[in-house]
Amino acid sequence: MTKGRENHLRKLAMALCMWGACWGAATAAESTTCDVHDSHTKSVVDMAGRTVILPRDVNRIATVGSVPVLNGYLFALGAGKKIVNSLPPRFTQSDRWRLQTAIAPYLADRPVLQGQANSEVSLETLVRLSPDVVLTMNLLGIRALETAKIPVVYLEWRDASDIRKNMEILGCVVDRAPRSEDYLRYFDATMDRVRRTLEGVAKDSRPKALYFNPNTMTTPLLIANWWIEEAGGVSVTAAMAKGGNARYSHEQVLAWNPDILIVNTPEQVAVVYQDERFSKLNAVRNGKVYATPIGAHSWGQRTIEQPLTVLWTAKLFHPKLFEQFDMENEVRTFYRRFFEYEPSDEDIRSILKGGTR
Repeated sequence: MTKGRENHLRKLAMALCMWGACWGAATAAESTTCDVHDSHTKSVVDMAGRTVILPRDVNRIATVGSVPVLNGYLFALGAGKKIVNSLPPRFTQSDRWRLQTAIAPYLADRPVLQGQANSEVSLETLVRLSPDVVLTMNLLGIRALETAKIPVVYLEWRDASDIRKNMEILGCVVDRAPRSEDYLRYFDATMDRVRRTLEGVAKDSRPKALYFNPNTMTTPLLIANWWIEEAGGVSVTAAMAKGGNARYSHEQVLAWNPDILIVNTPEQVAVVYQDERFSKLNAVRNGKVYATPIGAHSWGQRTIEQPLTVLWTAKLFHPKLFEQFDMENEVRTFYRRFFEYEPSDEDIRSILKGGTR
């Protein structure tokens, strides 16, 4: 493609845009995610391939949908104080999410923007908050949000590569590219540490593991399969259809017979042990049912803390190999470096115990 042709396509794509976003306007001509136009505006290509035009300086951000996930990204970029809304009620009603407001106490007094469901967003409140941009992971909700005449940037977390793209996009949005790059170096270095430690571990020496919700009998496939495999395990759901949540029966879990079960909460650990249908599983018989840690977000889900998820899980799967990895120190170092928060010993114990104190 000639330079003239490339410039022509870029101008054509931008001409399709009003203030906000251009659906399908991202083309091969987009050589970078971030493009500063002048002293007043810039554009960024989001995870839906939409070119979103933003103010040059973004100082007010609304997080909609997966709020703890999005907030975690902004905390890591040192941009938490730009968030204009509080956590939805379903998070503030539980002590499990207390580290969101411990890291960012200013969030406690911000207006509530959405209800119990991700789709319950008050557009009236959104307009009154007047953010420079809305961040969301709910693709289907973008059109409704755009009626507020505020730019909307879509992010997603389907696999590890999306973490990199999200951080590049947000580095542009909040003008914190160096911090974005610092996080990505940490992410890569942590994955390399785990992979080097696992070198030479045969597949038949890797435990079969299932991450699931025993109440709904579901697993978020792409996320769970990734961190289980990265941590040196064999995900029993790896062969299932990709994408979304997998649903299965108790009989299927018995057929898989995982060596380790990982659930979301300590309460779900109790559910597993109390359910007679699980009593013959290797994991239950050997006392290997664990709740994922929870910090800014649950480590088993989409979270900026995903490298810590892999380290924690690797220690479960291969305790001797990862004996030298001190999870309390890993958590403390991460929180200091990326959240600029000094966790107490009680904080760290609570994180690693699944939110219990």
